[in-house]
Amino acid sequence: MAARATLSYDDYTVGWICALPLEMAAATLMLDTVHPSLPNPVSDQNTYTLGNIKEHNIVIACLPGGAYGNVSAATVAMQLLSSFHSIRFGLMVGIGGGVPSSNADIRLGDIVVSQPGDISGGVVQYDLGKALHGGRFQRTGMLNRPPKILLTALATLQARHLIEDSRVIKFISTIQGTTSPRKAAKFMRPAQEDRLYQADYDHATSDTCVDCDGSKLIYRSSRDYDEPAIHYGLIASANQVVKDGRRRDQLAQDLGVYCVEMEAAGLMNDFPCVVIRGICDYADSHKNKEWQGYAAAVAAAYAKELLLVVPINQVNNTPTARDTLVNSVNRFKIPLDLTAVPVIENFVGRQAELDHLWQFFNPIDSQSRKVAILHGLGGIGKTQLAVRFVRKHKDDFTAIFWLSGKDRGTLLQSLSSVLPRLPGQSQINEATGDEQIEQRARQVLKWLASNGNSRWLIILDNIDQYCPVDSGVGTAYDTGRFFPAADHGSILITSRLPRLTELGKSFPIHKLDLKDTIHLLSKNSGVSGDDAIDSSEDMRALAQRLDGLPLAIVIAAAFMRQTGTSITQYLDYYQQSWSDLQSQSSAERQYTQGNILQTWMISYHEIQKRDPNATNLLLLLARFDNRDIWYELVENASHSSDIPDWLKRVISSGLAFKLSVKPLIEFSLLELKQQEGSYAMHPVVQDWCFHVASGDMNCNSVKLSELGFICVGYSVPGVDNRNYAELQRRLIPHANAVCIGQISADDIAVWGGLHGLGNLYKDQGKLKEAEELYQRALAGYEKALGPDHTSTLNTVNNLGNLYRDQGKLKEAEEMFLRDLSGCEKALGPDHTSTLTTVNNLGNLYKDQGKLKEAEEMYQRALAGYEKALGPDHISTLNIVNNLGNLYSDQGKLKEAEEMYQRALAGKEKAFGPDHTSTLNTVNNIGLLCNDQGKLKEAEEMYQRALAGCEKALGPDHISTLNTVNNLGNLYRDQGKLKEAEEMFLRDLSGCEKALGPDHTSTLTTVNNLGNLYKDQGKLKEAEEMYQRALAGYEKALGPDHISTLNTVNNLGSLYKDQGKLKEAEEMYQRALAGKEQALSPDHTSTLDTVNNLGNLYSDQGKLKEAGEMYQRALAGKEKALGPDHTSTLNTVNNLGLLYSDQGELKEAGEMYQRALAGKEKALGPDHTSTLDTVNNLGNLYSDQGKLKEAGEMYQRALAGYEKALGPDHISTLNIVNNLGNLYSDQGKLKEAEEMYQRALAGKEKAFGPDHTSTLNTVNNIGLLCNDQGKLKEAEEMYQRALAGYEKALGPDHTSTLDTVNNLGNLYSDQGKLKEAGEMYQRALAGYEKALGPDHTSTLNTVSNLGNLYKDQGKLKEAEKLYQRALAGKEKALGPDHTSTLDTVNNIGLLCNDQGKLKEAEEMYQRALAGYEKALGPDHTSTLNAVNNLGNLYKDQGNLNEPEDLCQRGSLDSQDVAKLNTNKGRRAMEKIKRWLR
Repeated sequence: MAARATLSYDDYTVGWICALPLEMAAATLMLDTVHPSLPNPVSDQNTYTLGNIKEHNIVIACLPGGAYGNVSAATVAMQLLSSFHSIRFGLMVGIGGGVPSSNADIRLGDIVVSQPGDISGGVVQYDLGKALHGGRFQRTGMLNRPPKILLTALATLQARHLIEDSRVIKFISTIQGTTSPRKAAKFMRPAQEDRLYQADYDHATSDTCVDCDGSKLIYRSSRDYDEPAIHYGLIASANQVVKDGRRRDQLAQDLGVYCVEMEAAGLMNDFPCVVIRGICDYADSHKNKEWQGYAAAVAAAYAKELLLVVPINQVNNTPTARDTLVNSVNRFKIPLDLTAVPVIENFVGRQAELDHLWQFFNPIDSQSRKVAILHGLGGIGKTQLAVRFVRKHKDDFTAIFWLSGKDRGTLLQSLSSVLPRLPGQSQINEATGDEQIEQRARQVLKWLASNGNSRWLIILDNIDQYCPVDSGVGTAYDTGRFFPAADHGSILITSRLPRLTELGKSFPIHKLDLKDTIHLLSKNSGVSGDDAIDSSEDMRALAQRLDGLPLAIVIAAAFMRQTGTSITQYLDYYQQSWSDLQSQSSAERQYTQGNILQTWMISYHEIQKRDPNATNLLLLLARFDNRDIWYELVENASHSSDIPDWLKRVISSGLAFKLSVKPLIEFSLLELKQQEGSYAMHPVVQDWCFHVASGDMNCNSVKLSELGFICVGYSVPGVDNRNYAELQRRLIPHANAVCIGQISADDIAVWGGLHGLGNLYKDQGKLKEAEELYQRALAGYEKALGPDHTSTLNTVNNLGNLYRDQGKLKEAEEMFLRDLSGCEKALGPDHTSTLTTVNNLGNLYKDQGKLKEAEEMYQRALAGYEKALGPDHISTLNIVNNLGNLYSDQGKLKEAEEMYQRALAGKEKAFGPDHTSTLNTVNNIGLLCNDQGKLKEAEEMYQRALAGCEKALGPDHISTLNTVNNLGNLYRDQGKLKEAEEMFLRDLSGCEKALGPDHTSTLTTVNNLGNLYKDQGKLKEAEEMYQRALAGYEKALGPDHISTLNTVNNLGSLYKDQGKLKEAEEMYQRALAGKEQALSPDHTSTLDTVNNLGNLYSDQGKLKEAGEMYQRALAGKEKALGPDHTSTLNTVNNLGLLYSDQGELKEAGEMYQRALAGKEKALGPDHTSTLDTVNNLGNLYSDQGKLKEAGEMYQRALAGYEKALGPDHISTLNIVNNLGNLYSDQGKLKEAEEMYQRALAGKEKAFGPDHTSTLNTVNNIGLLCNDQGKLKEAEEMYQRALAGYEKALGPDHTSTLDTVNNLGNLYSDQGKLKEAGEMYQRALAGYEKALGPDHTSTLNTVSNLGNLYKDQGKLKEAEKLYQRALAGKEKALGPDHTSTLDTVNNIGLLCNDQGKLKEAEEMYQRALAGYEKALGPDHTSTLNAVNNLGNLYKDQGNLNEPEDLCQRGSLDSQDVAKLNTNKGRRAMEKIKRWLR
């Protein structure tokens, strides 16, 4: 089968269709040549094999995998004909089930060919017909015969086979020469025995018949030949597989068929072909696939033999299959008459609906009658859509008739009017009486049922009266009785009644989308492009109000066009004067039912006649939000003290409610949302309901509004409800809707509804709205019940909680004290309601930082609950839990743990381990373990709480999400930043979904994400999060709320990290001022910001101001929390850092030791906070030159971090980095490099190569390489660090400038003095801009520039810089600070170079005395000063002084050995050389 040149589509004349890939393979093997493929048109989904047999060019197509049956076959055939226009006839070739009988000895491997009979075209569709009384089935219709050219060829071949053998076996034998033996074997005759079992014997359980009973075999004499027998007769086809011998024999008896299959019936009427089947089984339960390959091959071989007797010249003279189909239906062709079709202008959108209708109705695919029901709200555009469909597809149907079906008489008249348009009926006069009308209508229906007349479409428009059984009462009638009797054709019905879908396929018509609404509105109103742009917001607002209802859109557009009204004006009229506007509007010719007011009134009155309760319910439902209404919502009207009788009946049960809703759905005034189990109302219908209610003397609109308040207010769930978040989310739109309505003071339940709505808004973070509702409820209760009634006091208490959430702590305290006083008076001091308020006061005092008063309140509440309810009651245990929270805040972690464990044990006993209250305490224990540094135990608690909440409340409940957030914080503390981000993003997504993007809980997570991004070095993203949180808090809570101020504080910290120190100070100052006002200057939160200001001042070099801040924070925390609280100790630690920066190393050591002792006692020796202080002590010892002690501290910290946080945590890696610094100072450069490389690898893995912490280590490796003399490698490290800092922090950040300074040092060591100068000048300019001219970092660079000028011989310029550095450091750090002394030493060197030996000696002596005092006689800096003095004395020729120096420092060879630094060794070796 060699390939040949590509032909065109029009060169192919034979279509060959297969159902299975196996059949397609057999067909391909029969081709003489396989042709190159052609590109398929977009609309053709088939896959083809092209080729030829002799002169016949053939297209082979296969059904899609798994898509078998008549419809699939018809679709493949039609797509084939649409691409290959020259196809003359077709072959349906493949396998089938044999039907052996006394008339035909059909065996496996035989061939059955479809041949017409007296009353059949060769194929019979045995499932086509209608069911009759008594279970009988009458088959209807007849499938077409094969085309004449094929019938002639069949006769020729039959005659030839009478005198010579068939060539089938010959063609099969050629398969072995065209493909591999293994593949060819698939198509060879099987060795398996041909077995036919009795019809009533079912197959055994195994895959083969090896276990079947041989006694049930039917005896048949053996044939003396192996070639297949060829049978000509009927083939039975249907959309079902026959696997039952009894069913098979019944078909043989009834129809005389030889074969059963599934595809042929889909082809015969629309694809002129013959069917050829190879028998692979007997259509019984003994089916198997053993014979399929051979059966497919013999069928394909017969098809080839058939084609060889078809003369090619006859093929060319045969009409194409497409022309044959057209000619067969042209006798029923009737032009479209638009007389009865409604006018339609400016049709917009609905393309998807049009496409779906066409896919359903496409007459080419039609095997039976198709009925579609377009149903929806009046005015939704059903008729317009039908008109559009008719006009678009008028050429796809032979006849289209538009019939009005508003009642039975109108439909009969419409049908009767069609008769004169039918072929041969043009002279018919108009009908004059009812009987004649009915007779003519029957004639039309009879014509539509004519055999072969299957491609018509009738539209039954406006069927809004329907009754499945004609009762003779009213105007409803059975529409189905007007369908033609034949099972063909297409019927399209438009109706408001969804019930009509029992007659056909449902096509619900929904509203237009916003884009199409605006388009239709602008087209019909005549609004110009410029006007539309100018009023685009109003256009959008109006479109949203009209909500895609075409009738309302067209009416609005017509009014604007006719009156010159602008969009803005019309929107105002619509919102303020809806009824007046609609009464003066009409839809012109497009909508025959009139304006909006009239459109639904007929339906309304019809419903009212059936069930007055239903129309009353409709008017009540209009008070809610229109999009989501459910029974339980309305049921809460039962709380009303004056509920109407009709509503009592409607909500008496779910069934009663559904029965009242049923007629509203039937007339499409309500829409059932099946998945949600709720109902929806179009907003224009809602507006119409308000209009109806206002005009109905029997309707009390105020009462309906009150009932709406009550329904929504009493539906608000508590936080322990599993579906709390989801239900609150659903209720918010209803709350917004009912709050618009008017209420009176007659129904006390209204105030309860207001109170419930206040709770809802409070939980949703809408605190201003909640306050208004509480105030309304409070005023109502005070007026109705008095100021001291418990219901009044309950609202007072809720107002207190609200004010607490708003940060109005003074107002909250007033509310709680009023509530407490009232409860004590009304209920007594020990009543549980009184104790609840006592507990709330405890919470408030805790927020105010009045921890002592808070504890008194909690203890009173605890004692009261234990006495009233017992020690194990949930209220008692909640107080125990609150005490745990308080003790945790006080730093009394042991006492907190005891409280939590008591609460947990009690709740587990009372409720079980999985109750939400139990899980709340589990979560709190997780928080405590986190504070204690027990991170593993904390994770276990959080995971338990999370699993429990997910099970009890669902994954999206706010309690679940709180635990997810806590896990995020824990992972952040553990350095698992990726896992932390996953938790925060899950929490954020859940909060946004459950509470909205602006809720305070959502903003808390946004803030936490900011913290995480800050840790990850994603400073830009962090700032975006903080700014979002800040804007949200300011909007929701105000600029002075504590949550707002905490975010301001966080922004300050971020700006500090970014080097924006001025902006950071502004943030801290704002946060400080706000907290001092909101919480008091001594509140711990205020003191935290004071502490942060101290950190900032320290970074700015304002060490005096930093000290003042730290001292204030320390004094405040000692007073509020005690001297041993961890927060106090953190400030002590910060003071240690400050003293270290000031060079007051002794005082720094005292602070660190105090902090360390306190933390070891409070948190344990292995807590990460304790280890932080251990690390700081290591840094101090390193600065003091106590390198051995420094190493011990670092090693302790490292071991602790590795145990607590793991070897890859950032805190662990920072210690590794510090050890690298220490080893470098000790001259252990190899060990230092190992530490730096470990730190670098860990940070790159944890943060990425560009994180600032990673870059810090890169910078340190640069310093190490410099010390090792690897200057090239050092430069590479510095350049990498510099590029990273510039990208992450900007070119002017102090970390960037530090690296610039280091590069200057490197260039200086390399002798690249010009480049060094450029670096120093850049660093100096940057420091002066960022930190000011007097900051120590600025002064260090000034000193470096002095060194450079000294090396360049510019001694005068060097002296100026040294003097500036000295003056600045003496002012900033004091005259005895080590950094000051470094500059003193440099001036000594300069004086020495200038020959000012006396001045040099004074400088050296001052430096030496200062170093000995600050660092001790053995520190390397001290020894450097000794070295410099030795050089000076040597230059002076005074060799006794160096010896004295050696004696003064008590330096001998043993002392030198003890000195574990390169600098010390180098200094002593030099002195010894001088002495020699």
